[in-house]
Amino acid sequence: MERLVVAKYHEIALKGNNRPMFERALVQAVQAATRGLGVKSVLHRHSRVLLELAPDADWEHLTGRLKEVFGIANFSLAYRLPADLAAIKEGIAPLLPSNSYVQTFAVRATRNDKSFPLTSPEIQRELGAFVKAHTGWGVDLAHADLSIRVEIVPGAAYLSFGQEQGAGGLPAGVSGTVVSLLSGGIDSPVASYRIMKRGARVIFVHFHAFPVLWGISRDKVQALLEILARYQLRSRLYLVPFAPLQQRLILSVPPRYRVVVYRRLMFRIAEAIARQENAGALVTGESLGQVASQTLQNLATIEAATTMPVLRPLIGMDKAEIIEQSRRIGTYELSIEPDEDCCTLFVPKHPVTRSTPQEMQHIEAGIDIDGLMRTGVNTAEVKDVTFVPLQELPRVERVTR
Repeated sequence: MERLVVAKYHEIALKGNNRPMFERALVQAVQAATRGLGVKSVLHRHSRVLLELAPDADWEHLTGRLKEVFGIANFSLAYRLPADLAAIKEGIAPLLPSNSYVQTFAVRATRNDKSFPLTSPEIQRELGAFVKAHTGWGVDLAHADLSIRVEIVPGAAYLSFGQEQGAGGLPAGVSGTVVSLLSGGIDSPVASYRIMKRGARVIFVHFHAFPVLWGISRDKVQALLEILARYQLRSRLYLVPFAPLQQRLILSVPPRYRVVVYRRLMFRIAEAIARQENAGALVTGESLGQVASQTLQNLATIEAATTMPVLRPLIGMDKAEIIEQSRRIGTYELSIEPDEDCCTLFVPKHPVTRSTPQEMQHIEAGIDIDGLMRTGVNTAEVKDVTFVPLQELPRVERVTR
């Protein structure tokens, strides 16, 4: 009996004429994520992604990797059988668990091949009667101890017991490339994850205070990226030394306006990097009203510094919701470790909450903003991070510039 993984998708099925492109991207993502884990081939058949397994394939390891592939709605360890009711019964019998915890079961059948002589309810009744006679278990369609799934497709039947939930969303790269402003805090890693889930490939930019302050935030962000790299496998990080630029701004900018000016300069630097990388948008972890720089007026003023779209996946989420998702994706414990971020450097006690683009243009008129932007881009350290499924930690490489 042949063992394989049957992975299904939901949103991709709604893509109309573009659907083949999304399906190819999903197959490629699964191939990359499971390389070296005993997968002989990855195929797209009958609106499913099939992973044909070698005898030594590690199901537990595969489960962990497939849960991190965007585009997969759910997946199951399955057995391929002939599309014949007698063969299915023969295949089910030796696979039924003998554990005493199973007292009830349910059979779920789907018939994608309409030439099969029985309907889905008829298949369920036939197989249910067979299992009940074979085991003596009771039937419980709502809360069964064991769920038996049978899918009839042209030329085959897939038998599985339960299923695992996938990450959902869209495969990496199908929505283009974006640049995410990644801090060492809770919010921006979650924002990056959420935009990855929408199929965007994310390039990261971090503004740090080294050498004016210790390089804790810089090291922390690299550790956060090692977690996020699991979801898109290949990532690039720009580390921008921002403290020297802040030191050049403090003499020219009134204290109340410094945070907004800092953020506007960050957006300009991130946009310049995005243009170099052929990215189409910027991404931030901003949530409306969370801090002084994230009032509606300040968000508009800061965004006015760039001509590129700014995506804010967390804009309507509160802190508790963001923390919950941070825990789920594994970044929370690292994000709450104390650091010295450049955002806390040279910041007044009472920053402005209702700035306007016109005010900022007046303040910035006497500052060489373009020169500061170019300095930020030119002094950035660039690192590529590649996650290899069999490695315990991602591989980090310094990029020669």
